[in-house]
Amino acid sequence: MKRIPRALLVLTLALLMAFWTAVPAWAAEAKTEDLLDRTLRHYVEELKEDPSARGMVVGYEAVSLDRGESLASLRAEKTFVPGRVLQLLTGAAVLDGLPEGMRIPTEVYVDGQLSGGILKGDIILKGYGDPSLSADRLEDLAEALRKKGIRQVRGDLIVDDSFFDEVRLGTGWMWDDEPFPSSAQIGALSVEGNTVWVEVTPGRLGKSPHIQVSPAPDYLRVINRAKTVSGGGQALTIDRTRAKNELVITGTIGKDHPGMKVRRTVEDPARFAGTVFRELLRREGVKMHPGSRIVAGEKGPEAKRVGRVVSPELDRLLEHMVREEDSFYAEMLLKQLGANAAGEGSFEAGLEAVEDFARRIGMDAGFAQVDGSGLSRMNVIAPAHLVQLLAAMEKHPERERFDELLSASGTCKPLAGRIEEKPLRVICGEADGSAGMAGIVTGRGGDRIAFAVLANGVSDVSAARELLGRIGAALAAYPELPDPGDLPEEKVYPLSGLLDPLLEEESYRGAIAGVLVRSMDRGETLYARDSEALLTPASNTKLFTTAAALDGLGADYRFKTEVYRSGSLAGGVLAGDVIIKGFGDPTLATEDSLRVQEGPTVEAIARDLKKRGIRRILGDIVVDAGAFSGKVYGAGWAWDDESGYYQPQITALSINRGTVRFDYLPGEKPGDPIRLQLTPQTDYVEVINEAVTGPENSKNTLRLERDRGTNRIRITGSLPLNFSGDYTRVPVENPHLYAGQVLKERLEEEGIAFAPGSRVREGQKPAGAKRLATYKSPPLSEVVHYMNKASDNYYAEMILRTLGLEKTGKGTAEGGIEAVMKYAKRSGMDRHFNLKDGSGLTRYNRVSAEQIVKLLSSVAEQPIEEPFVESLPVAGVDGTLSSRMRDTAAAGNLRGKTGSLTRVSALSGYLRTRDGERIVYAILLNGHSEGSLKSLEDRIGTALAEYSRSEQEGEP
Repeated sequence: MKRIPRALLVLTLALLMAFWTAVPAWAAEAKTEDLLDRTLRHYVEELKEDPSARGMVVGYEAVSLDRGESLASLRAEKTFVPGRVLQLLTGAAVLDGLPEGMRIPTEVYVDGQLSGGILKGDIILKGYGDPSLSADRLEDLAEALRKKGIRQVRGDLIVDDSFFDEVRLGTGWMWDDEPFPSSAQIGALSVEGNTVWVEVTPGRLGKSPHIQVSPAPDYLRVINRAKTVSGGGQALTIDRTRAKNELVITGTIGKDHPGMKVRRTVEDPARFAGTVFRELLRREGVKMHPGSRIVAGEKGPEAKRVGRVVSPELDRLLEHMVREEDSFYAEMLLKQLGANAAGEGSFEAGLEAVEDFARRIGMDAGFAQVDGSGLSRMNVIAPAHLVQLLAAMEKHPERERFDELLSASGTCKPLAGRIEEKPLRVICGEADGSAGMAGIVTGRGGDRIAFAVLANGVSDVSAARELLGRIGAALAAYPELPDPGDLPEEKVYPLSGLLDPLLEEESYRGAIAGVLVRSMDRGETLYARDSEALLTPASNTKLFTTAAALDGLGADYRFKTEVYRSGSLAGGVLAGDVIIKGFGDPTLATEDSLRVQEGPTVEAIARDLKKRGIRRILGDIVVDAGAFSGKVYGAGWAWDDESGYYQPQITALSINRGTVRFDYLPGEKPGDPIRLQLTPQTDYVEVINEAVTGPENSKNTLRLERDRGTNRIRITGSLPLNFSGDYTRVPVENPHLYAGQVLKERLEEEGIAFAPGSRVREGQKPAGAKRLATYKSPPLSEVVHYMNKASDNYYAEMILRTLGLEKTGKGTAEGGIEAVMKYAKRSGMDRHFNLKDGSGLTRYNRVSAEQIVKLLSSVAEQPIEEPFVESLPVAGVDGTLSSRMRDTAAAGNLRGKTGSLTRVSALSGYLRTRDGERIVYAILLNGHSEGSLKSLEDRIGTALAEYSRSEQEGEP
C-alpha cells in the first residue's frame, strides 16, 4: 500500500480539525436561532404520547417585537375557532373607534302635561347601549321623576331601545346556551345584563322547593317541578324555555342543602327594563294608571328629559369585559362601535368597523369574525393575525390603553403558578373543544415577544392548559432554555407528492386539513395529514348514524305509526278521541310535493278511518309523541337556523320532515305581491306575505322566516319580475301538533265531522284505547339510502332517537349516541371522538379522519356493507355528488358522504384507483379559505381515482 506523505497528512489533519471546531460554532448559532421553535414543537410532539391530548390541533406564532423576527411558528396561518381570545381584536377596535373617556347614558323623559302631580302623558325610558346598567342606577331615574313632582302617570311607560337594531343574538349562537348569562340578549336598553337571579331553597320534605326571582319576580313564569328530598345534595336543572319568559325548575334538592342561586336570561330586554323600572317607580311613590302599559316605542320630539345616568368610562367597561370574560359587554360594545362608526347599532355595522380597523393597522385578510365575544363557533382567526394585531398596537396611538386592557385580564389558568414575575400581558380563553392565549411577554434575554397560541379539538381542557402553560413559561424564559434536541423527520407517504401540492396551495393556507387515505387491499396508509386531529365533520356524522342503525336495528327494520280510538263507536259517531302515536317514522307525509318516499300518508290514514265507519268525532285528535323525550333541537344547534329547512324540530310524531313548503313566483307587474302556494294547505301556520315584485333583473331579496316559538311565517323582500320561480321549506313549531292538525283537516275533507269543541291536543294514548291500524315505513335500508343521498338532517335525527329507543330504552339524542358509541367499540374503534347529534348540524361534534377511515374500513367487513355503501352518493351520478367530479376518473367510481357547514367541508368514502385498487379515504377541512373547499375535495378525489401504483412504482 502506498504511504501518504507526512506533510500531506499533517495538512489534512489540520483542515479536519479546523472543520470540526467550526461545525459546533455554526450549529450552536443555528440551534440558538431556532431554540424556541424547536422547544415549542417538542411540546406539541409530546402531545402524541398523552392520551388526554389526543386529537388536539395546535397553532402558534411568536415574534420578536424588537427585531421583527419570527422566533417560533407552527400552523401560524391556519384559522382556528378562537373563543374568548377574539375579544382582543374587539377590544382594540373599540379603543381605536370610540372616544377615550366615553360614558354611555340612559335617560328618562316625559311627554305630556304635568298638573297637580298627575302626568297626563307618557314616561319614556331610553337606552343607548350601556352594558353596565343596574337596577340601582335605574332607581336614580325613578327618583328623578319623583323629584319632578310626578305622583301619578295616566299614560304608558314607553321603552325606547331604537339606538340598536332588533337582532338580539349573535350569528351562530347556540340555542341551548340562551338561558345562561354569556348568551344574554343584546338591546340598547338593558338592565342587569338582561338576567335575573333565581334562588332555590329547600321546602318541606317531599314538597316543592321555594323559588325566588329578582329583579321583577313577575316578569317570568315559574314552573316548579322540583322536589325536596332528604340529605344535603342537589341535582337541580334551572332552565328557561326557548323564546319564552318561562323558567322550568326540575330535579331534587336536599332538605339540608343551603340553597343555590344562579343567573338566568330573559326575553325582550327593553320590556324587562321597563318592568324593573315600573317596580322602582312604585317604590318611589309614582303610581301608574291601571290601564297603563309597557310598550316599545321611540322618544318623540316633544319629550322632555327629566333624568340621566351614565356608565363608567369606556376603559373601565373594557377592563370588565376581559377580566370577567363578559360576552355581554363585548357584544354591547361591538354594537356601540357600529352606532358610532356608521350610525347603525348592529352586529353588521360593528363588524364592518372592526374589519376596517384591522385593514388600517395592516392585518392580513383571511379571518372571519361574526360576533364580538368569540361566543360563535363560526369565528375563525389565525395565530398570525393575532400577532399582527399585537405588533400593530405597539405603534398605535392607544398603545398604553391597550396595554392596560391586556393587563386587566383575570387569572390565566394555564399560567397560574408557573411564572412568578408575571412578565406576560395576556388574554386567555377556554370553551368546549378550544383553548388559546395571546399577548406580549418580555423574555429573560430582554426580547419583547408578541405571541398567540390557539388549540382546537380539545377533549381534556387540563391537557390544553398544560400545553399553554409550558409554552408561556418557555416564552418568559427565552433564550434561557435547555436544548430539546432535533425534531423528528416528517413522514413521507406514497401519495405525498400528489396531494401535498394541492393542500398547500396559497388559496387554502387558512384551512386546517385532516386527511387519511388507506389501501383496503394492502392495509397500507397511502397518505396522512393531521389525520388524528379532531375536527368538525358536518354531515360526515351521518356515517356513524347510518352504520350504527343498520347494525343495531337491521336493514329490514320498519318505523311504525299507530292509530287508536277511545270511547264507543255507534252509528258512525265516535264518542271519544282519535289518537295517533308516533315512533319516529321520518317518511310519514302528505300526498303532495313534500312526499319523498313511499311511506305512509296522512290522507291514507284519513281514508282508513272513514272506511271504519267513522262519520263524526265528538272528541279530539290526540297526538302522542311520547316515544321520544328530550329537546326538539340538537345540542349546539344555531338559533338563527331555526327557519332553515335543514334544521327542523324533532319529535316522535311528525310529517313532511317537520316542514311546510312554499312555491313562489313574482306578481304580474312591479309592486304586486309575489304569488305564493303553501303545501300542504293547512291552517296550522299563519302566513304574513309582505314580499313584492321588483323590476326585471332587480336583486332577489326574498326572505322567509318563522317568528321564534310560533307558527307565524313572515315573507319579506322582493323578487325580480323575470324570476322563473322556486320553492323552499320552512320548519314548523311543535311538529307533532302539525301532524294532528293536518290529519284533522284531511278527515274533514273526507266528510268526517267534528263536534264544535273538538281540537288537536298533545296527550298520551289511554290504557284502554283500541288500536285501529299500524302504518309502517319502507325498510331502513331504503330510509338511509334517501338520508345519505340527500344528506337529510331530519331523517338522521329521527333515526338516531329511534336507535336510542330500541337499544337503550331512551328515545333521546343521548340514548342514540350511547348506542352509536357501543357500536363503535364493537367495531374496533376507541371512544376518542365526540358526537352530540346524528346529523352533523352541531359544531360540538369532533371526529378525526382516522376515526372515519376506521369506521369505513370496519363496515366493509360487516354484513351491513351493501346497504351502507349503496346509500353513499356517487360522484357525477346522484345525490349531493351528482354535479361534482363529472367527466373525471372519479365519476361513477368515487362514493362519498359529503358534509358542509359555514367554513367546514368534508368528504369521506370509497373509490378504486386506475389499477382497481380499493381505497378508503376521509377529508375533513375546517377554517377560512379563499379557495372552494369543495373544489379541493374534488381535486383530491380525482387525483386518487387517477392514481396508478404500478405506474408510480415503475411496474411493467
